[in-house]
Amino acid sequence: MFNDSTLAFEIFMDKIIQHLESNISYSIEGAGETLVLLHGFCEDKSVWHEFKKPLLLNVNIICIDLPGFGKSLPGNNHLSMELIADAVLSVLNEEQIEKCFLIGHSMGGYVALSFAEKYSGRLKGFGLFHSSCFADDELKKETRKKVAEFVVKNGSRAFADQLFPTLFTTEFADRNKELIVAIEEKAAIIPEQSIANASLAMRERIDKTDFLKNTKLPILIIIGKNDLAIPFERSVMMAHLPSTAVICMLEKSAHMGMLEEPDKSIMAILNWMKLLKG
Repeated sequence: MFNDSTLAFEIFMDKIIQHLESNISYSIEGAGETLVLLHGFCEDKSVWHEFKKPLLLNVNIICIDLPGFGKSLPGNNHLSMELIADAVLSVLNEEQIEKCFLIGHSMGGYVALSFAEKYSGRLKGFGLFHSSCFADDELKKETRKKVAEFVVKNGSRAFADQLFPTLFTTEFADRNKELIVAIEEKAAIIPEQSIANASLAMRERIDKTDFLKNTKLPILIIIGKNDLAIPFERSVMMAHLPSTAVICMLEKSAHMGMLEEPDKSIMAILNWMKLLKG
């Protein structure tokens, strides 16, 4: 997934636009309906590299480095899910895409919710991939604050080494040690302040329960049965909120279904998009 040929391919495909005080890096390739994929916390768009390949014959895929991650510059130190959603809009405007499907993983799902609320007219549907509409409770907010303080004090590598082993099932981690090390290495070079800013932005995000209940947009919810970051019980509770939603349960996944169960996740996305096309 992260060999030299992969990196060279991504460099070739990268596009960069100016957005406010930041440069936003993204890739676009494929044919057909447009699907935007947003990565999660301490990731970048390369997390989708292998995942998107089976989709490219039928889907136009845009993968974006969210501000402060990958090749996108952080811009202003103040970050929010709404401001990141504005960066996503800038990419769509640059590519002259009037409507698309949007799926966000984890933190990317928080951005997808904010985008859907602000710019619903630009979407054909949106998906939450191991993500949640609920705001953090007070304990989680304190944890987010401690993460920001820890990474500034101890560095990105120390935090990455702690974070990623908790995001996979034990079985997957035991079989894919090199993959997880490679992901940790990429996270280790993310600027400390970018990680801190994103953690605090997640801490301050607004609850989207009412929006999820009331939106008319088609929704896809992908849940990891063994997810510790977005607990299964909370995901099931959220899945009952929309009037209509397609639910995909990944029985063998924790928080990284695009790597743990890619085939099942891809099939869920394709079937969802096909259903909406009628």
